Amino acid sequence: MRVKSVAIWFAWVMPLLAHHSTAAFDMTQPSTVSGVVSKFLWANPHSYIDLDVASDKGVEHWRLEIEAANLLRRYGWTKDSLKTGDKISCMGARAKDPATLAQKCFTVEFPDGRKLMATPAGEPPEPSARHRSDH
Repeated sequence: MRVKSVAIWFAWVMPLLAHHSTAAFDMTQPSTVSGVVSKFLWANPHSYIDLDVASDKGVEHWRLEIEAANLLRRYGWTKDSLKTGDKISCMGARAKDPATLAQKCFTVEFPDGRKLMATPAGEPPEPSARHRSDH
């Protein structure tokens, strides 16, 4: 019975681990992007923050990926944590493709200094804990 339970657990968990890859992001170089929230999508398997970022080219529209709503709730988030018009900075990992205006977000900070952690420690996962799909 125990072997069957373990087999069922692996059959259920392994696809979830494969889905949550960070292969598209440069996890070695922390990056910060600041702007105004244009949309906050509270969802599973990932939530997203759409951010309007001022640049020398005008306004760039960024997509910030954060954890699933069920995980964010554990870190103190609610569906109302971010609102359209909020000014925020996101520390995270930029997409490897420089043409992609996307970032994996680990910490959200407001101008008044309040922070929301989007990972348990507000930092990239340890290398041994990263789920990879690039091998």
